[in-house]
Amino acid sequence: MARTKKTARKLYPEAQDQNAQEQNVQEQNPQKVQGNVSDMPSKKRVKYHVKSLREIRRAQKYVGLLIPRLPFMRVVKQITTNLCSLMKTSYFINVRWQTQC
Repeated sequence: MARTKKTARKLYPEAQDQNAQEQNVQEQNPQKVQGNVSDMPSKKRVKYHVKSLREIRRAQKYVGLLIPRLPFMRVVKQITTNLCSLMKTSYFINVRWQTQC
């Protein structure tokens, strides 16, 4: 006697029946069927930390400077002069800054 193949069982027969019914309704009514707002597929939201990690990776790949050189030097000089005035020393008054710093 020859063996016969068995067809696979349906895991969710109710869901498939509903899909078939919806397709039949759409075929019968070619007009655009308007559903509720909840029926519309919502846009997936990105987790809050993913965007910042993506920006960090992009910045690490980028070779150039994030802050232009001259404004950064001005900020560094301003901070050092503020620190000197707070510490009340004259050690940093005649400091020269290199552009590579």
